This record gives sequence, structure tokens and C-alpha cells, in this order.
Amino acid sequence: MTEEFKLYLLNQRAALESVSHFDNLSDEELEQFLLEMLEKMGSPGFPPGMDTSREGLLDFIAGISAIANATPADEP
Repeated sequence: MTEEFKLYLLNQRAALESVSHFDNLSDEELEQFLLEMLEKMGSPGFPPGMDTSREGLLDFIAGISAIANATPADEP
């Protein structure tokens, strides 16, 4: 298994684990949680054009988690 593939799996696992923590929230609770999080970061709300369906919001969480937990590859 290549190093790049291992990093991909680690990032994917982090994303899936984070999303699993939000499975029990209703659609409204999930949306409210993310709006509050974005406001704390200085954003006035969801970016224009953002998919605010349940799946879109969970994808957003997964992406943030994967970035936050990413293991950087060694630079060549």
C-alpha cells in the first residue's frame, strides 16, 4: 500500500467518524449547529450556493473533519 493511499484512508476514516457523531440530530438541529459554528468563525451564514440538504451538510462536516485531521504527506 502506498503512503498516499494510507493517508487517504486515514482522512476518510476521520471524516466518517465525525459524521457518525451527527447521525442522531434532526435536519433542523444539524442545520442550526452548523450555522452557529459558522457564525463563531465569523461567517454570516452558509456560503452562497452551498448544498444545505442533510447530505450536503454532512458532506461539509466530513470535509472539514478530513482537513482538520489530515496527516500531511512528506514534501518531495
